[in-house]
Amino acid sequence: MKKNNSLDGHTRKRIYLFRHGEVNYMPEGKVVKDPNEVDLTDKGLMQARLIDKNTKNIHFERILSSGLPRTIQTGAHMAERRNIKIESYPQLKEYQWDPKSFKNNDVKQFGYLFENSKSKEAIGGIEEADEFYERVVNQIQKILKEEWNQIALVLHGAVNAAIMCWMSDIDISFASKFDQDHAALNILDIDITENGKIIRKSIRRYNIPPDLSDVDSDIRSSWESTASKIISLNEKAI
Repeated sequence: MKKNNSLDGHTRKRIYLFRHGEVNYMPEGKVVKDPNEVDLTDKGLMQARLIDKNTKNIHFERILSSGLPRTIQTGAHMAERRNIKIESYPQLKEYQWDPKSFKNNDVKQFGYLFENSKSKEAIGGIEEADEFYERVVNQIQKILKEEWNQIALVLHGAVNAAIMCWMSDIDISFASKFDQDHAALNILDIDITENGKIIRKSIRRYNIPPDLSDVDSDIRSSWESTASKIISLNEKAI
């Protein structure tokens, strides 16, 4: 495939960044023990089919995921259409949190991820916000050094928000600005010099929903929605 170039002659790498489809962290009336192992819901599986249809004419040289089941399931149809295997990058897994800690903390803070220094304790976080941000950005920068022109990344809500903060040159504490719908698509362009230096980062499209017949957005963010469901479960348990 011919290389993409910027007007001023630099290599332009394009990332089609997806969030995974819908999941349910409370399938049996309680929060799952291991959030890393949840699968897509029926709606999430439908969203995976929709994004495959929406992107059928877009060339992906590779499809990368975090390796967690929900990202692989979301990218499966796109990979099958292109006859390529989904690659796994564990450093791009979702922010790690412990559901057992929610009962003793301010679960509402889960709806505003990383906004304040106490958010780790409030949401049962296993890693610091800065550690998480560095984990994600370091892996993205390594991927950018690999040989490719256009790739798809199928990742997670907080991971995508961290990438958006990096693209915008702002701190991870602003992550809640970049909440995304399940299976949403973002298009990112990164311009790189011959020496491998990143000189320009552009967000070309943001939060394109999988169902293009309904482009409205819920009043509450997806993180607020998850927090609200957990609060409701905790209240019933009292």
